Amino acid sequence: MHENVHHHVVYFFLLFFSFRSVRSEIQTIKLSSDARPFILFEDFGFSNPGYISVTISSVSIATKSIFVPTKLSLMGVFYAPTPARQAIKLAFLKDICVIGKPFIFPIFTFDEKTILSQSHFNKTVLVTIPDLYYIFFVNCAKNSTVTLTVDLETYNIKPNGDRDYIDEHFASMPTTLFFFSLFFFVFLVTWSYACNTNKHYVHKIHIVMAILLFLKFLELICYANSQNYIRRSGLPHGWNILWLAINFARNMLFIVVIMLIGAGWSLFRPTLKEPQICAMSLTIFLQILASTCFILIHGVGPSDKHYRYWILMYYAMDFLCCVTMMLPARKSIDELGLNSRMEGKEAKRLTHKKVYENFVLALYLYVGFTRLAVFALRTTTSFKFWCSSIALELSIEVIFYIVVYLMFWPNERYDYVVVEDKEDESGSMASPRSGSRVLN
Repeated sequence: MHENVHHHVVYFFLLFFSFRSVRSEIQTIKLSSDARPFILFEDFGFSNPGYISVTISSVSIATKSIFVPTKLSLMGVFYAPTPARQAIKLAFLKDICVIGKPFIFPIFTFDEKTILSQSHFNKTVLVTIPDLYYIFFVNCAKNSTVTLTVDLETYNIKPNGDRDYIDEHFASMPTTLFFFSLFFFVFLVTWSYACNTNKHYVHKIHIVMAILLFLKFLELICYANSQNYIRRSGLPHGWNILWLAINFARNMLFIVVIMLIGAGWSLFRPTLKEPQICAMSLTIFLQILASTCFILIHGVGPSDKHYRYWILMYYAMDFLCCVTMMLPARKSIDELGLNSRMEGKEAKRLTHKKVYENFVLALYLYVGFTRLAVFALRTTTSFKFWCSSIALELSIEVIFYIVVYLMFWPNERYDYVVVEDKEDESGSMASPRSGSRVLN
């Protein structure tokens, strides 16, 4: 029973994550001594008309048993629309052969003559019914392995006759991503102006927050360019590598910023305590694992044998990161509440405490919406709304950034961003702004 639950979860994540990958729509897929009965190459949303072009080369089929000949007609490349999703699920979970099932259409199947007479062969299929289609390899010949190279192209045809390599359901993605990148650029300029205008109230954390905005802007620009090049030529032309690198850096810095703010670093605490350093180190390690899995998922594609495990590990590490990055903020709330009673400075401390309670609430809502609500939306609505769900996720990120940055805006109205003086630290190391007074 537990094994079945595990398989269903893996399948669920597999189909969910495949549409998020920024992969080229001109791909070369290599299989080596592969005995899997079902291998998903990709899914693609077609308009009318669309085409699937498959070229097979370097084919080699091995039989594990010399007494059981391999039926080559039980091997081939197929495609299927969404009505066949249940059959695909059964093939994935229970190794059921999908050949002959409803809505499972062959691009071609192997036969001895074809294998022996041609070093490579190709076929192009016209898709006339708009839908999301899955392209996959099927091996229903038991006790046999296959080695081959697949060159796969999927594209739609524009009214002017040009090829459009981007998924029909992500047609608006480049424009959407560019719009959000423009917003973060304006946000960065505004934040930089505020820091320059209110230099007296700027702390180290504000500079780090500016760098985070810059990386978010670069990430979205690279993502948009990757999608734009894929649309026109089928290949990202290196923009995907740049996007993944910046995404890795931005995710790391996001974790650092959230945890430094939560710990009160440079706001009311000049240094971090040992428990906070340990919590940050653990979270950064988890984020490195999650980001590495994210890169591998986008690099290898769904045809890789370990693709499903990278997906599960990514979601597990990502969830743990979301939990551990909240720890410093929760600890700061407890400390501020305790200090307000012990030191008799309730007005100042309670103001700090209220801000951090709102900060933690914003974190809870951000994680809840981006990790749970958006996920549920994508898995319960039609694939036609996938692009809208990505825009929704980006909108939630925008709101979260605005709320958090307004909470810690470098301005005299927000006295909680003034570093504590020596008296507040009770004899500990003073802040560089220990002479600053509390502003109302």
